Amino acid sequence: MYLVSLPVKPYVKRFLELNFGDPVDLKKDKKLYNYFRRCLTKPRLTYDKTRCAEISNYYNENAGIVISEDDFYRYGWELSKTDVVAFGREIEANAKFFMKNIVSFYCSHMEFSRSVRYFQEKYGFTEDIWQYDSIVKDFQRNGLKFKVEFSKEITEKIEKIILLNLSDKRTISTKMIENYANNK
Repeated sequence: MYLVSLPVKPYVKRFLELNFGDPVDLKKDKKLYNYFRRCLTKPRLTYDKTRCAEISNYYNENAGIVISEDDFYRYGWELSKTDVVAFGREIEANAKFFMKNIVSFYCSHMEFSRSVRYFQEKYGFTEDIWQYDSIVKDFQRNGLKFKVEFSKEITEKIEKIILLNLSDKRTISTKMIENYANNK
């Protein structure tokens, strides 16, 4: 097994491990693996001189990415600093999108702070991996803005099912169902 050591942010590493195991095997996602392989085969050097500080300050974890023996000998085992940041941002965007969707779902039936804590607990994003304040800040800036009231929607759907069942058994008339629909 051949590994590329990729500097990443702690929550990006956790997200990669949740999705692809440890070590990270991107071959399960062809599109992502091809993007990673492109970073090996055609390194971009555009921002390499300016990315040093960004990588050393934020990318303080290393994820082991599995590559094939052929890729190892043909393309190497190292990404340029520009590609490290670009690939990291791609995974970071996926991790944040995942967080926003899950926290939004939890917000539909629990308070916001509890939703964030539950997300952290459920998926292993502890404070040293992804800080609560950082999640809150990102969610408030870019989170999904609509809120679904599950209790109201579930109640309405269950009510409709009950009314239809009662109508089928002729306990109530179709007129009553029409009145129900008009009173919403």
